[in-house]
Amino acid sequence: RSLEGGAAGFGVPVARLGHAAIDTRLPWGGLPMAALHEIRGSLASGLTTAFAGRLLGVGKGALVWCADAALTRRQGRLYGPGLARLGIAAERLLLVQCRNTQEVLWAAHEALTSSAVAAVAIELERLDLLAGRRLQLAAEASGAAGLILRFGKSDDAPSAAVTRWRAEPFFPNDLNAQRCWSLDLWRVKGGVPGHWLVRWDDRTLSFAAAHEPADRPAAPQGPAARIAAA
Repeated sequence: RSLEGGAAGFGVPVARLGHAAIDTRLPWGGLPMAALHEIRGSLASGLTTAFAGRLLGVGKGALVWCADAALTRRQGRLYGPGLARLGIAAERLLLVQCRNTQEVLWAAHEALTSSAVAAVAIELERLDLLAGRRLQLAAEASGAAGLILRFGKSDDAPSAAVTRWRAEPFFPNDLNAQRCWSLDLWRVKGGVPGHWLVRWDDRTLSFAAAHEPADRPAAPQGPAARIAAA
């Protein structure tokens, strides 16, 4: 584990996600600090925010969100009320608007090395293994968590991330149900992948189990809906 970076997260604070099956499946009993976590899918922004909110509950400091200007133009800007509903207080959020991928990586690395930061959200289309390892080492050194928000085409290339997730929408039969996600944990170092249907509980700011719908129609996600409808 030490050689491949899989030891990250053991003996460090852990953010429990509230869903017993997911927390049990993760080798650390939840989402560990001092590690990188990669999130993909059409609802990746929402899952990144939800994870960040849980991590802020156990880590001291701010959430630094490193946004790429080009991705922001395509995906839409972050939506304040939506962030709040997922557990992100405005006074703990620092948004860094970067001009390109190189600036995103630089800002993320600087933030991860700061003792004043609890978590860093990192918007990227591509991340090579070397750059990922530099971010992972920075997270291990400071104890902060890195959330890599991946846009673009999915790939199975090796990653320094300790966990890798995919988030897609699903629609239960109960039209009054809270926001629901289909979550795939498709890579986890030292553990076993899994799949869950979950809903977000606005009262506890955590995940809960949801039920499989009879039909699952696709829902388009426009740029203006990022975070707000995630």
